Amino acid sequence: MGNTIIDRRKNPGGKSSSNRQKFIKRTKDEIRKSIHDTLSKRSIKGSGDDQDVVITRKGIDEPQFNHNPNSGSRDIVLPGNEDFVVDDLLQKPPGGEGQGVGPKGSNEGIGEDEFAFALSNDEFINILFEDLELPHMISKENKAVERYELSRSGYTNDGNPAQLNLEQSMVNAIGRKIALRTPKLKKIKKLEAELETCKDKERRVEIEEEIRKLRIRANAVAFVDPVDLRYNNFSKKPSPISQAVVFFVMDVSASMSEQHKDLAKRFFMLLNLFVSRKYKKVECVFIRHHIEARECTEEEFFNDRENGGTVVSSAFVKAKEIMKDRYPTNEWNIYFAQASDGDNWGHDNEVLKDILQKDILPETQYFSYIQVGKARSYAHMGGNLIGEYKELEDKYDNVISKQIENTEDIYPVFREIFKVKGTK
Repeated sequence: MGNTIIDRRKNPGGKSSSNRQKFIKRTKDEIRKSIHDTLSKRSIKGSGDDQDVVITRKGIDEPQFNHNPNSGSRDIVLPGNEDFVVDDLLQKPPGGEGQGVGPKGSNEGIGEDEFAFALSNDEFINILFEDLELPHMISKENKAVERYELSRSGYTNDGNPAQLNLEQSMVNAIGRKIALRTPKLKKIKKLEAELETCKDKERRVEIEEEIRKLRIRANAVAFVDPVDLRYNNFSKKPSPISQAVVFFVMDVSASMSEQHKDLAKRFFMLLNLFVSRKYKKVECVFIRHHIEARECTEEEFFNDRENGGTVVSSAFVKAKEIMKDRYPTNEWNIYFAQASDGDNWGHDNEVLKDILQKDILPETQYFSYIQVGKARSYAHMGGNLIGEYKELEDKYDNVISKQIENTEDIYPVFREIFKVKGTK
């Protein structure tokens, strides 16, 4: 049976925060594995609470230096010894209660000690989404409205006192002072050498007077002169607009059971957390549909209870209207994430594929379709909806379709959809 060690110590005034980050970096593979294995049992709302993780002891092993037992004789001091002297043989402790499992052993097989500690919510989210991204994100420039950003472009002699660059000003001041004083100091040194060997009293008086004037002039060089001052200069440069919108499309028809809706909502909660925590300029549009589609708020998207028949194309008719009104494709990166149980009226499948191929996919950076629940036959409805998306996936590079049967499938599928190319 493995032991569990729980470390609930807090960083004392941040003194060990660097060591903590080193520890997290060293054990990141074990931490990520623990998160992946238990994510289906966790809250993924990003509540701000610390998240406990458990890793095996092998993940925290560190190098140790030990004496070589074969290196010769050694003297060892054992404090508190009252029973033994040199050359006595020490017996092993007897078995019994509190001394281990004894000769009976354990019936649980080979185990490993575990190490538990708390990750802050930020650390948890960073590891969770570390190597994920919205695919095919590109910079798109708004042609109708010019946007500019101020950027550093060297230094200027005049400017706002708040933009004074002290370092550059001091460099200029020191350089100017050296340049102005050096000739005078050299001449003073030369006159002093002449003064030591000169025996003519009148000439000595002249030399001393000249040295006095040169010293006054050398000391008169200001430490900082207005000519030395340099100010940070900024210029306006056109700024490309790298902005994106993600459409959340969820089927809420009567065929979606509570389990189906729970799987879909868990996937969308993970996606919403990912988008909001990893990107600054990404907007979210929430669309629920049954026989009709409507745009709703985030709260309504996850909590409303309306249902009805199933016409999937209605969601993309609504999305097309929203794109036209608010998200022109020359300015926005468009992403779609759709979740459904695969149920759709047969006559709507062709309408759905037509609007996707003509109006949605050509304008979309990435389209992901998630079918929730166990695979089943849809022959009475005109076919399995995921089959239609598999055909589109073969035809378009920006389409991906996946099946999620239970909560354990959500994060692996999510990673597969949004993982950075080249990562595992």
